Amino acid sequence: MISGGVLRWTATASQPSNTLDAIGMRTTTWSDIGTFRCDMREQSAAEQSYADGVAVVRNVEIRARWQAVENINLSEVCRLTVRGRSLKINAIQNLDEADRVAVIQCTEVN
Repeated sequence: MISGGVLRWTATASQPSNTLDAIGMRTTTWSDIGTFRCDMREQSAAEQSYADGVAVVRNVEIRARWQAVENINLSEVCRLTVRGRSLKINAIQNLDEADRVAVIQCTEVN
């Protein structure tokens, strides 16, 4: 079980649009699908070559109640916004397969 006092932040989940443009590609809009309380832990940060320059890539772990994540149908194609930080979801794990704690591995690129 995850203690309610640990869930200090509110995460807003967004999913990509299902609409297609004239050539059949997805449009680049995102729509909010819900919010849930979470804990955010920064795992690591590294400077890397990115696009045409250098960027800081941070790995972040988000912990939340499994039921809250399941209720909004969160998946790896979604994005999270926590404390103003935009996070790409890499993996969602059901800790110990107990349906209590969701561990969400994310990446932030600055």
